[in-house]
Amino acid sequence: MINSVQNLSFRGGVANAQDLINSPGQFASSAQIAELSPDSFEFEGQKKKKSGKGFVGTLLVGLAAFAGLGYAVKKGHLEKPIIDETAGFFKKLWPKTKNLGYTIGEYAVKAWDNTIGKLISKKS
Repeated sequence: MINSVQNLSFRGGVANAQDLINSPGQFASSAQIAELSPDSFEFEGQKKKKSGKGFVGTLLVGLAAFAGLGYAVKKGHLEKPIIDETAGFFKKLWPKTKNLGYTIGEYAVKAWDNTIGKLISKKS
């Protein structure tokens, strides 16, 4: 049988009943207050600054790869491989990748000859 609590008083050492409710208990931990992110309506007048560094960096890396493949093809460091059609998928993958690099390098050599090569030959 459960005994009722008869001698319970909320007026003990606490001046206000609200203080009793808000007081920390035996297993209470301090609340972690996280800073809330601002809502979108707070920044309606402000525009986000977008950095063009990612695009410019990607463009420069692509241009450097294009020029490097052109140099490798022109100097003979990259040759067009022969693809064995009877080999498996992964055995054909590397020669096809080299073939793609060789093709891009050929385009780079043609672009160099058509633009800068003509300018240099006229000046000499």
